[in-house]
Amino acid sequence: MNVIRGFVTSVHSQIAEVQIESSELPDLNEILTCPGEPDIYLEVYSQSQNMVKCLILSNSTKLYRGMVMHSAGTDLKIPVGSATLGRAVNLFGVVQDSKGKINTKVTSSIYSHTPPLNTVKMSFEPLPSGIKAIDFLTPFTKGAKIGFIGGAGVGKTILMTELLHNITLKHQGVSVFAGVGERIREGQELYQRMEELKVLERVVLILGQMNENAAVRLRVAQAGATLAEYFRDIEKKDVLFFIDNMFRYVQAGSELATILGTLPSEQGYQAKLQREISTLEDRLVSTVNSYVTSIQTVYVPA
Repeated sequence: MNVIRGFVTSVHSQIAEVQIESSELPDLNEILTCPGEPDIYLEVYSQSQNMVKCLILSNSTKLYRGMVMHSAGTDLKIPVGSATLGRAVNLFGVVQDSKGKINTKVTSSIYSHTPPLNTVKMSFEPLPSGIKAIDFLTPFTKGAKIGFIGGAGVGKTILMTELLHNITLKHQGVSVFAGVGERIREGQELYQRMEELKVLERVVLILGQMNENAAVRLRVAQAGATLAEYFRDIEKKDVLFFIDNMFRYVQAGSELATILGTLPSEQGYQAKLQREISTLEDRLVSTVNSYVTSIQTVYVPA
């Protein structure tokens, strides 16, 4: 593999411009790293002649003009599979629970194509939630997409925590929790609660919390979908996919669009909003391999 070389010419908020010295440009979504700073990650967002514009996925304060960058030859990959169960990781698959490295060499790209339509499977099988009001008034269906919509402080996260516990205990599959733009305290409390209830060994948590930049928050949801897809397609396990919350995913995309200076659509949101949402949702479907039941919270500002 030929290493593509370049250097940083400018840094603007969460965007870095890199001038490429090699004869070819890195691919879109390819990762650029610095030989002297291995924890620097830039993701190629756009190309123009010998320049590429990159999303900064790491600490932007470490970047400086003239910093040498090399192509990694691949897009962002994370560890997947049963070895990730019971663990809390960040966007790069680095553990956040002080339990040592994940013992697996199996990784998968956070980007993938939606499954072919002839493999998608519908279900009308009920999925008991263990909460009487829900099971009687609005019963869940296995493989469905379920949304909890409400303002701040109404109990969306608490309800999701109860469902994660109740359903994980009863069903034979695994659960994936993607924390997108929520508070660090909530992620910590969820992890401790799952450990106390002895269901953590069947749950993997991937977190891109409120302290992370918009690029990381946007990609964490896609990384969570990658974990769910591996369990569904390779290990053929039913998956409960939780995302908290979907509004923060939209908000992260809006922040990046503003920084990039793209023209907004109606109501000020990013022009690519529909594509970003549909691409993620189309990956979270049930197939002939196994079911993916998606439960998502949506914050509605007052």
